[in-house]
Amino acid sequence: MLKVEVVRGAHGLDRLKARWEWLEKQGDHTLFQSYELNRRAAEWFAARETPHVVVAESNSGMAIIPAVRRERELAFLGEALFDYRDVLSAGEPYALEHAWRELAKSGVPLEVTALRGEAARERWQSLEPKGFCNAPATRACDITAGEFGAAHHKAAKASRHLRRSGLELVRHDRELGRVAEWVYRRKAEWRGTSENLFWDQQRQNFMLSIVSDGLCGCEVWCYESEDGEIAAALVSFRQGRTRHFYTIHHDRRWERLSPGQVMLFDVVKRSLEEGLEVDFMTGEYPYKNRLATAMVPLFRVAATASQMASWRSGAQGMLSPAA
Repeated sequence: MLKVEVVRGAHGLDRLKARWEWLEKQGDHTLFQSYELNRRAAEWFAARETPHVVVAESNSGMAIIPAVRRERELAFLGEALFDYRDVLSAGEPYALEHAWRELAKSGVPLEVTALRGEAARERWQSLEPKGFCNAPATRACDITAGEFGAAHHKAAKASRHLRRSGLELVRHDRELGRVAEWVYRRKAEWRGTSENLFWDQQRQNFMLSIVSDGLCGCEVWCYESEDGEIAAALVSFRQGRTRHFYTIHHDRRWERLSPGQVMLFDVVKRSLEEGLEVDFMTGEYPYKNRLATAMVPLFRVAATASQMASWRSGAQGMLSPAA
């Protein structure tokens, strides 16, 4: 027997928590598919995008499509702040196919950016994903910490120079609010050639709540002086054996020493020493690419209601749903 439900409010997600968290554990999902982040985003951005989450469940399969309804389209939860998007499903593809048919009844198109990796592209092949960009990564299987330091001797030299200049690399994993405030309020003032997501105060406050509450293994790294002055800071999230670099910012008064770029080198090296991989997240920039050993392709989907109704699963896990 198949049951299909549409949840149209943030508080309705509360009753999905156990099923959502079970599905999280079944697939190779990123932190952006976590229940905690999606639940908070559903409530935080409800005035901009109305939750329209579809749940389908049968004796042999289960699926959740974390959709939202915007003015003229469907998208996925997370507003502009989630780097990677995906559905959650396990078992026979029957449940997921029916979830897509239910979502298609809205009659409006879907836009999703970005699916992470070739496996996700294959799962979504019915909706014809198109290439978007890459996410640079540094993988422990490609290089050791010692090899990484030797390959980037100029950055290693710059790191030593920063320490001689009175700055120390500090990792914060609790009481993160002070540094998060520094990062996101100052980030809002930044003006550059690319779009600045954090000019929007609601986005700033969302990230402050996530970081301050320590969700998703949040860590904040800083280059600080002895008296606590911050020269640069990095917000990262730890998931399994991967450290995701989410936001970096530096104080322009220290710009001549490039503390932000040097900090990336230091934290990548530290991660490799800990046996971790590093994900530089969406977008290829020279300062990321120099440190990366691999590129993970990302994909974008733009689908009509008719295409959603015709969904057929690609590579689909054959896992038994929870009893």
